[in-house]
Amino acid sequence: MKIIRSSKHTLKFATEQKREVLNELLEEYSRVCNIFIDLFWIGEFEKKDILASVTSSVESWLSARAKQCAAREALAMVNGSKEKAKESEEEPLKPAHNGKRMILSSQCVSIEEGKNSFDLWIVIHSVGKHIKLYIPLRKHFHSNKFAGWKQCSSVTITQNYIQFSFEKEIGKKRTEGHLVGIDVGINHLLATSMGELIGSEVKRLINIIKRRKQGSKGYKRAKKTLSYYLHKIVKDCLPWSELCLVVVERLKDLKKGKQQNRGKEFRKTLSNWNYRELLNIIQMRSEENRVSFRTVNPYKTSQTCPVPACSHTERGNRVGEKFKCLRCGYSNQADIVGSLNILARFISGQYGAAFQANG
Repeated sequence: MKIIRSSKHTLKFATEQKREVLNELLEEYSRVCNIFIDLFWIGEFEKKDILASVTSSVESWLSARAKQCAAREALAMVNGSKEKAKESEEEPLKPAHNGKRMILSSQCVSIEEGKNSFDLWIVIHSVGKHIKLYIPLRKHFHSNKFAGWKQCSSVTITQNYIQFSFEKEIGKKRTEGHLVGIDVGINHLLATSMGELIGSEVKRLINIIKRRKQGSKGYKRAKKTLSYYLHKIVKDCLPWSELCLVVVERLKDLKKGKQQNRGKEFRKTLSNWNYRELLNIIQMRSEENRVSFRTVNPYKTSQTCPVPACSHTERGNRVGEKFKCLRCGYSNQADIVGSLNILARFISGQYGAAFQANG
């Protein structure tokens, strides 16, 4: 099993002239990428179909190599949009490249060891117009974590940073261990099917963000503090060495719909709560510890009785943080009930059979 991680390096050491050339390159790359998106959207294409005959059909000052990179990114965007629509059973929406990034392969990018006071120099070449950019970079604490990893050949370049990707082989996923369902929230960061409520500081940290002016230094510091807290809790408070499966809710459009009727303060709290970041952290830690990660539909997980013989679902079962089944009388903390139902929903589903022996 391979895991992939990325590390960003600021472009603040590049001169203004180099930034102007880079912006021009990004703009043309985006234009070409959108042409390929139009082409791939109406036809059936695979990666192996991106041949010279396809790339040469687009007029641009970009080189054939750069156009091939744009075509690959366009195809990935098209396929991603169609797969997402298939999962949600909705009509696919044609993507659009916004010009904020480009993904260049080793055909157009090379990395040289540091000169002078810089650790690395990234060289962008063979992209057209005889452009050859030498951009200085400095390593940092996060990038040093990947010293023993294999660096991927492609590099993501934006106006403000360059992102390298690294991969590492960590072995097969565990087949033995505990199964845990996790309900994420604001009053408690994590509620687990093992009966634990973890991370009671999250609401206080969100309230600090709410009191800061958006975009200010204090606001950014508070956001960074919350992010650090999420990483620390997920890393230190879950028994990763004992787990083989983690199941969470497939949260989508949490800030839309009925939540908009919950009042101004609740909506403001929700707007400063990056639940997607938390789910990404849980998934990342699962991968690193060879633990399977799955998601389930969140529909009424906190309103359904977790007792298998009952399974009564009613809004009145939950009142605030308390759950009490109006049919059988079962009671528990509401978020823990949600986590029990999250795990049960996956185990009883189409793909849960492989884990039932561990349940």
